[in-house]
Amino acid sequence: MPVPAPTRTLARVLFGLALLGVLVVTHLGLQAQKGFSDGCTGFGDVVITADAVGAAPEEGGCGEVATGEYATFLGVSNIAWGLVFYIVLALMRVSYAYTGDRRLRLASFGWVSVGFAYTLYLVGLQAFVIGSWCILCMISAAIVTTLFVLHILEHRRDMSAERHSAPPPTTKAALVPYGAVSGVFAVLLGVVVVLGSSGEAPAEPAPVVTDATTPEPAPTEATSLAPPLPMGCAYDPVFAPIADLSEFTNNPSQGTGPVTVVEVFDPNCPACQALHGTLTAIKESNLDRATFYSVPFPLRPPAVGQAAALAWARDSGAYFDLVDALFAGLDGSWGMSQDELREAANSVGLDGPSLVATLQDQTTVQPLLDQVQADANAVQTTLSTPSGGMSTPKLVINGRVVANTTESLTERCLNEFIALAAGVAPSGSSAVVEEVQ
Repeated sequence: MPVPAPTRTLARVLFGLALLGVLVVTHLGLQAQKGFSDGCTGFGDVVITADAVGAAPEEGGCGEVATGEYATFLGVSNIAWGLVFYIVLALMRVSYAYTGDRRLRLASFGWVSVGFAYTLYLVGLQAFVIGSWCILCMISAAIVTTLFVLHILEHRRDMSAERHSAPPPTTKAALVPYGAVSGVFAVLLGVVVVLGSSGEAPAEPAPVVTDATTPEPAPTEATSLAPPLPMGCAYDPVFAPIADLSEFTNNPSQGTGPVTVVEVFDPNCPACQALHGTLTAIKESNLDRATFYSVPFPLRPPAVGQAAALAWARDSGAYFDLVDALFAGLDGSWGMSQDELREAANSVGLDGPSLVATLQDQTTVQPLLDQVQADANAVQTTLSTPSGGMSTPKLVINGRVVANTTESLTERCLNEFIALAAGVAPSGSSAVVEEVQ
C-alpha cells in the first residue's frame, strides 16, 4: 500500500528530522569525549575582553548534564540512548516509505511518543534537579518535540482517509527523496565528525606512580587521527621539538637552572591542578637544574578573570602563592567571581580590594588583558595540535612536549626528563624515554 499523498511530504520531513537528531547527538557525544573543552556547543573561543573579566562563573552546563549523576539510564548513557532513538526512527520512516505499511507508521508514532515522554523527564531534570542547561540537549529536545507534533498531524491526516487523485509513485520513485536527504546527511555527518574530533580531550589527573609498573596511557579520542600516545616516560609524538621558547621566558619563574620548563595551565582544570601539585614537589629538588616558567592559559571566557588576576600579581612576589590559591578554589563551576578573586588575593597577603578595583576599571585592566592575550597567542601558536586543537595542561621541557599520560606526568618521569635535559644520568630509574620519530 503506497504512502497516502497528503502525508508524503510529512513523512519525508520526519525522516529528515530523525537524521538531524543523529547529527546533534553525534556532535554532543564528541564534545562530551573532549570534556566540553570548547564550550557547550563545541564552537567556543576564548574572548579576552573586559566583559570576560567581569563574567560570573559558568556553571556545569553541558558537562554536568551530559556526563553527571543523571547522565545514564539503565547503565547506558543518555547520549547513546538518543543516538539509538534517532537511528531506529529513521529506519522506521524509510521502511514506511518503502512498504507503505501503516503498522510501521503507528510503530513510529509510538516510538516517538516514548521518546517525547523521556525528553520531558530530561528537561525537568535540568530545570528542577540539576539546575544547569545543556544547549545541545535542548536542541535535541526541540527536535523530539517537533517530531511528536508532526506525528500527531500525520496520524490525523492518515486517519481522515484522504487520497490524492494522482497515481502513487513507484517504490523506486518514492525512495528518491529519501536518498537525496540521506546523501546530504552523510556529508553533514562527516563535517560533524571532523569538526567535533578536532582538539584534544582534557587529560585526567595524573596519579603518582610509586612502583616500577607502567600504567595504561590516558584514554584518547577514538575518532582522533593522531598517533596513540606512547607508554612509559614519553614525549608527545604529535609535537616536534620547539626551538624557540623565548615568548614564555618573560613569565614568572622559579629556579635558576639551565633546563627550561614551561607549564601551561588553566586554573579551572583538574588535570592542571594535579600536575601543578606534582611540579611543586619537583621544584624543591631541581631549582639549580631548571627554571620553571608559569603560563596561565584561559580555555574559556569565564577563566579570563583568573588569568588577569595572575597577570596583576606577576611582579608582587606572591604570584605562585596566588596560583596555589586559585587551584585551591577549584570547584564544579568554570571561572571565579570578583568576590572570590578578592578573597583569594587576600588569602596570600595581596590587596584583594585593589585587585577588584583594577579589574573593574577599563584603563587599568587593559594592560592585564593585553598580557593574557599575548600569552594565549604564544600558546596557541606553539602548542596547538596539527588539527588546531588545544588543551591543558601542557608541559614543555627544553622544547619537548611531555605526553599527557598518567605515567609521563608523574614525579618519577618528570625528574628523569629534567635530569636527562641537564645532562645528568638519572640513577635507579627503569623508565625509558620515548623519542619523537
